[in-house]
Amino acid sequence: MDLTFQHLDGKSGLDVLTPVINPLYEATHAGKLSDPFYSTERFEERTRGYMQAPGFGLVVASDDGQPVGQAFGYTLPPNARWWEGLTTPIDPELISETGDRTFAVNEIMVVPEYQRKHVARNTHNELLRVRKEERATLLVDEANTPAVTAYERWGYHKIGNLKPFPDSPNFAAMILPLPFDE
Repeated sequence: MDLTFQHLDGKSGLDVLTPVINPLYEATHAGKLSDPFYSTERFEERTRGYMQAPGFGLVVASDDGQPVGQAFGYTLPPNARWWEGLTTPIDPELISETGDRTFAVNEIMVVPEYQRKHVARNTHNELLRVRKEERATLLVDEANTPAVTAYERWGYHKIGNLKPFPDSPNFAAMILPLPFDE
């Protein structure tokens, strides 16, 4: 396996939404696509919104020219909606945003045949390698114990629980100081 990475911003990301991003999403969420929250349409709607945010960044991982994974996110603005839906008390200073403090990782996904081969971590690291924020955050389904454990190994720590949408799962909100040791 010889991974290559392509960095895209929101504008260039829109160009690959239909031919690259959506197919990777569908390949990685095949068992959940019938759930309205996980439908391709809802995913695309959310992703188009993320792409308009300041500081949006996308990394597509390819093997021999074939996209096999992706990670993307954006810089949280002041008064970010990201922290809405917290279900556990959190120190307000911890979730105070300045517009350059936190990079929110929206998605990390790898097609099944490339999972457990460090593609997710390498794509994640490539995405964060160029970030100037002081920390990264992500939300992970609390029921996805392997993912929670992996993120903890990568250096993230849980700060609380969050339910961002009425029909979404309960998520663990996690933070990673930047820069980080790969």
